[in-house]
Amino acid sequence: MAHILIAEDVEEIRFAYEAILMSAGHTVETAANGENAINKLKTKKFDLLITDLLMPKGDGFDVIEETLSLAQKPKILVITGGGDQMSPHAAIKLRESKIDRFLVKPVDRDMLLNTVDALLV
Repeated sequence: MAHILIAEDVEEIRFAYEAILMSAGHTVETAANGENAINKLKTKKFDLLITDLLMPKGDGFDVIEETLSLAQKPKILVITGGGDQMSPHAAIKLRESKIDRFLVKPVDRDMLLNTVDALLV
């Protein structure tokens, strides 16, 4: 199974994604903000990055940029609600050429697992 990093500032969502992916047999690490996610990306190899866009201490765009600079790049899945600052579709348009897939919150269990499975093939 895959080694996955989840970068999500909302604790309940982060724990839900982690539980779903671990129940499917994946190894999962989490980060509550962009800075923590970037530190993990610099020290460990991941098969997949799942990131929100709007987070404190380094947003998802910062995390994506760091991911793209890695020698062994994980697949990138953005899951965002967009928040008040931007629509999710506007945010995705900014980076759609650099990410592998995106989903708009809310994301249910089946949608998450099917998307992860498709990316890891």
